Amino acid sequence: MTKINLLEEPKEHEIIIDRVFDAPIELVWNAWTKVKQINKWFNSAGLDIDVIEFDVRPNGHFRFKIPNPDSNKILGEYTGTYVKVQSPYELSFNVKDFSINKNPNGISASFKALFESVGKQTLLRLIITLEDESYREITVTGWNQSFENLASYLGNKIV
Repeated sequence: MTKINLLEEPKEHEIIIDRVFDAPIELVWNAWTKVKQINKWFNSAGLDIDVIEFDVRPNGHFRFKIPNPDSNKILGEYTGTYVKVQSPYELSFNVKDFSINKNPNGISASFKALFESVGKQTLLRLIITLEDESYREITVTGWNQSFENLASYLGNKIV
């Protein structure tokens, strides 16, 4: 297990988002790695996502679609590959995001989610490496909203 260094500065093209969740590490890890949980919180629109593929292991693939409740069209699609899966401490993956500005080629990014148990809470550090810096603001906004969704979801599991 690696301790998260809260003083670490992001490198060029990196975004670091730290968040403490009022839930034990196992619950937070499961929310990221269990198909029936990730679809409840993983998107900034607050909608359940359609999980098309979800194989949480090194070189395993995932594919999510965000349905539009007002039409038959989808709001977005994410595809990717898991690089490192070290339960319950690290989940690294590469993503192609087709939801941002409906870019037909998608936007590529790499992610490293680090989980650290802090008493009964979990510190989560998400390190995002962007291929295109112009998507920094929308990426930060989207992930912060997803983390709000995750905090609510975890709060409902701890009663």
